[in-house]
Amino acid sequence: MGTPDIDTYIKEAEVIEKMYMELLEGTTQKRIKRIDDGSTGLQNVEYRICVINSKNEILQHALLERYGNWYESCRNLVQKYTGMSRSSKYDDLAGLHETTLKLIDLKDPASNSNEKKHLRKEFIACFDAHVRILHSIGPRIASARNTHISLVAADKIYSELDEAETLYDQGSIRNSCIIAGNALERYLKMRCEVCEIELEPEDTLLAMARKLHESNKAYDFDLEMHGIIEHLVDLRDKCVNVDEGEELQEDWLRELIDRIRELTFMTFC
Repeated sequence: MGTPDIDTYIKEAEVIEKMYMELLEGTTQKRIKRIDDGSTGLQNVEYRICVINSKNEILQHALLERYGNWYESCRNLVQKYTGMSRSSKYDDLAGLHETTLKLIDLKDPASNSNEKKHLRKEFIACFDAHVRILHSIGPRIASARNTHISLVAADKIYSELDEAETLYDQGSIRNSCIIAGNALERYLKMRCEVCEIELEPEDTLLAMARKLHESNKAYDFDLEMHGIIEHLVDLRDKCVNVDEGEELQEDWLRELIDRIRELTFMTFC
């Protein structure tokens, strides 16, 4: 399963909340009189209760099932991204779960009431608390996502550089340069993906570097870094596009491979 998207969970929470409001609308509010029998000292009072009709029982069952599936996903998410041990967020979510089940059963544990206005108010407050917990772990999920992207990309970059090294040792300089250029492109694309910078199919290596610099999302991608990328692109172009009869300088390729490896190491270590 891919890295979870908090927005997806929050949208599902909105659907569940809407279903609950529909459930309330489909209930009948009855007036009940409580007569003082002298034992409580309370005056005669009139209060309202929600009585679910038979047609809305189907919606109630569907709501319970949908909420149960959603809660289970949220519970696993919170446990995964707040550590394996029980956390305060995990316990808070469990408490909200118990409250929500009672509210779906049309009982408000907070006010000991089952009037519509009380149920509606408490359910909204309860689900707002659910959503706040989800938002609170959003940064941890984003960090885990970026780490995963970076590690996968780094592994592929190192593999390409190893291949370029092998070709270099075999004297296949031009092919080695092409592979090293691919590694540089992968490095820049990975940096853009982590920073959530949108790329176009026609973006060149220099265009990617410019977007990284101008975005201010990559803290280390300053003017000096931009200049380093320009230099590496120039080396790549010299190696790949050397004119016929012109001697290809092997030290260009050696520098290209070594600098890309250095950049990759500095980014991930």
